[in-house]
Amino acid sequence: MMGADFLAFLETSPDTKAALLNMCRKRLFKKAVKKYSMEHNRGFTNEDLKKAFELADTNKCGILDYDDVKRLMHAMDPSIPESEIMELMKFIDVDMDGKLSFREFKRLFRSFEFQQ
Repeated sequence: MMGADFLAFLETSPDTKAALLNMCRKRLFKKAVKKYSMEHNRGFTNEDLKKAFELADTNKCGILDYDDVKRLMHAMDPSIPESEIMELMKFIDVDMDGKLSFREFKRLFRSFEFQQ
């Protein structure tokens, strides 16, 4: 399948298109967290993830809000549009409360270990 054929297919299959976009958003978030973690001399143990989460939680309220996620994503790539960050937030916010808890953060991050 050529690139144009694939893009045409995606236009006829909104569910497939949405699933692929969400997969890409999750990958971008993982890259942003990994970059952030490495910049702060952290690894990927549960304790390291907790420390990375705490560092990203700028107002120290125990959750990552949209601004925290936006800051993480823009630290990786400042050109990421806010519309993509908003869609990412909707996708990673499992309980749909508009915030990312550490449990959601850890669950999302750990899910990559089993998908690679």
